[in-house]
Amino acid sequence: MPEKERKEEILSRLKNIKGHIEGIIKMVEEEKECEEIMLQIAAVKKAIEKVGYYIIESHATECLSGVANKDEVRKVLNIMMKFLG
Repeated sequence: MPEKERKEEILSRLKNIKGHIEGIIKMVEEEKECEEIMLQIAAVKKAIEKVGYYIIESHATECLSGVANKDEVRKVLNIMMKFLG
């Protein structure tokens, strides 16, 4: 996927997450049921994980293609592991 499309996809996902968070804020202000709020928080958590994995996949594909230096590969893998850990 071209870089511009990848960036647009990431921004779209992040804006969606932002909308979910704004909805959660409103739910808390309106004192909605805890279960409803927790369901929305779980959805946001999952969405953040998905966008993180998408970014890692894009970054790894871009950074590791054509890399011959093992130190550079380790650096990219360490970044990925920090997110996954």
